[in-house]
Amino acid sequence: MKAILFALIVSVMFVSVSAQVTVDDAAKSALNVGGKMPSFTLNDSLGKAVTSKDLLKQGNLVVVFYRGAWCPFCNKYLNTLQKNMSQIKAAGGHLVAISVENADRSQAVAKKNDLTYTVLSDPNLTVARMFKIVYQMPDDLNAKYRSGGLDVAKYNSMEEAELPISATYIVNRKGEITYAHIEPDYKKRPTPDEIIAALVKVK
Repeated sequence: MKAILFALIVSVMFVSVSAQVTVDDAAKSALNVGGKMPSFTLNDSLGKAVTSKDLLKQGNLVVVFYRGAWCPFCNKYLNTLQKNMSQIKAAGGHLVAISVENADRSQAVAKKNDLTYTVLSDPNLTVARMFKIVYQMPDDLNAKYRSGGLDVAKYNSMEEAELPISATYIVNRKGEITYAHIEPDYKKRPTPDEIIAALVKVK
């Protein structure tokens, strides 16, 4: 009986460990070129509901996932994209940035970086999960962040410390993914020129 109980405990532990999705796992499973963007409805920084269908009506869509307002590199990147908005629009692109943060924090990000493009709130990473880009922070990294004053799970009102890969997608009007930059290292992002060049190909 004890042997059976021990085997059951080990089995449960194994399932728990194997369920951990690393950033590399997410990078391999993420939606990629040739796939279809999932339909979704999210609130923008003003609390207004925005649908993917309405976004696609405005042109080829550039979807940028970012970690949050607490990430200095994310803020810098969002600001860089803002500085190149005229060129992105000229190439036929409509930009939208998505994070797990609530509308108030999304609004703060938009104001801080003077963003004129759409910023959406993705509670519980629901849409990011549809793109299959959600991963669980390693325990050591999570502990490091917490020691520095940031409890990612609590900050995002979630049970687990999960984040989306800082992925960038380009989706044509039919909802087809024509470009995907899926990089485990959040500091490695496509330059505005790369995004513009990818847009020109589907314009």
